[in-house]
Amino acid sequence: RALMTRLRAEPDPAQRYPAAVARLRALIDGDPASTLSDSIDRLLERVALSTSEGIEVAPDRINLLTLHSTKGLEFSRVYIVGVEDYQIPGLRETKENRQAEIEEARRLLYVGMTRARERLVLTRVERRFGMEAGGSGFLDEMGLTAGTDVGAGSFPGARPL
Repeated sequence: RALMTRLRAEPDPAQRYPAAVARLRALIDGDPASTLSDSIDRLLERVALSTSEGIEVAPDRINLLTLHSTKGLEFSRVYIVGVEDYQIPGLRETKENRQAEIEEARRLLYVGMTRARERLVLTRVERRFGMEAGGSGFLDEMGLTAGTDVGAGSFPGARPL
C-alpha cells in the first residue's frame, strides 16, 4: 500500500520507478498502454472482488489475511490492526470523499469483525509518523469510542481505544 501511495504522489512514476510500474501493470493485466492510475485502480478492484476461495486455513497456525479474503471464513480469534482514520477507511477515500469506497471499507470491517467466534481484538496506534492518529470513525458509529475498550496491550504506553 505504501508503494501505491508513493507511486500516486509521483508526478511521473514511470520514469522514477520503471521496474515497479512494469511489474504492477503485468500483475494487473499485462496492458502496458494503460495509465498507472488506471492500473492501480484495476488492481484495487480485483483485490476487493477476491474471495476466500482457495485459501487454506489451519487451526494450528496464524492465518494472515486481508479483510477482502475473510468472507465465508470463521476463526476462534480475529485481530484487526490499523483500525484508525486514514487506514480504515484509507486516506485516499477519505480525502477525496469517495462515498462508495468508504461504504465498502465499512462493510469490509464489519465482515472482518464478524469472522470471530470467540474473541475479536481491534488495534490502532496513538501516533503514526509523529502525528496523532484517531480511531476510525467506524468505531464511533459502533459505539466503540475512546476509552470504552475492555483493555490494552502490555507494552509501555498502551491504552484502550
